Amino acid sequence: MTAPIKLSQLRHFVAVAEAGTVRHAAKTLHLSQSSVTKSIQQLEEALGVELLHRTPHGVTPTAAGRALIGRAKAVEVELREARNDIDQILGAGTGELRVAASPTVATSFLPHAVLNFKRSRPKVTMQLHEGGYPDVLPKLRKGELDFAICLVPEWIDEEGLEFEILLRDTVTPAVRVQHPFERRRTRLADLRGADWVIYRRGRTGRDIFEQTFVAAGLEPPPSVIECSSFACAVALVERGDYVTLLPRQLLADRAARYNLSPITMLTPMPSWNVAVISRPRHELSAVCLAFLDELRSVARQIVLDHGARS
Repeated sequence: MTAPIKLSQLRHFVAVAEAGTVRHAAKTLHLSQSSVTKSIQQLEEALGVELLHRTPHGVTPTAAGRALIGRAKAVEVELREARNDIDQILGAGTGELRVAASPTVATSFLPHAVLNFKRSRPKVTMQLHEGGYPDVLPKLRKGELDFAICLVPEWIDEEGLEFEILLRDTVTPAVRVQHPFERRRTRLADLRGADWVIYRRGRTGRDIFEQTFVAAGLEPPPSVIECSSFACAVALVERGDYVTLLPRQLLADRAARYNLSPITMLTPMPSWNVAVISRPRHELSAVCLAFLDELRSVARQIVLDHGARS
């Protein structure tokens, strides 16, 4: 009779495959190396196949091992969602959320939603990651993320994922307060000769920058500093004579408190909206759906506040 496969064995196997050595995986799992080794050997015996190539320098998954990793992660995701659903049914208000957000969203929109959500569901645990579109898509598809809240173009179509615009926005050139450009009405063509700083971690930052100029029939500026740190990009603009691109909504958020000011543009600026991306709604747990409702509520409030100030 074939021995049953245990969830702990799958977790141990994935940890070793990702760490590359039993020693590193055992340390992460807070287990002894011998217990992790035995667990994986029992898994291989149950499946009747070798899952790892073992060398003096570490391990790598076999073809069968790579196939199992994907399935094991999917099982873990389904179990997490089931726990979320059960907790919601029991009224415990517990569960887990994994959310990625682009830096501008993470410093303005997302904190409002998280703080509101945690007030009503303090037992829900949350993992917040930085990530932009389209780099977050693989993790969404694998179930490693529940939501990504990012700046996106007017519309996207990604198979197997759902997309919803929360806030309609545009990007705008911005400079430090008291920069010569601050009070000048200008066109995008007049800014091609300026020194620029753009945040770029993955593709999105460069895409937004280049598409802004291409949409106006212009070549992107030649003088550009690219930063993989959003904080560094903002600091350079705050302290120097640089121009950057930021969402207008971020500059309208008084809580952000950046020492930056939008330039009044005579050139129409392209849409880059705040959107939430997730797996299909029917695959989301009750806790996830409750957080999605909170995101929508925060977006509506921001629109109302902006209208009141206008």
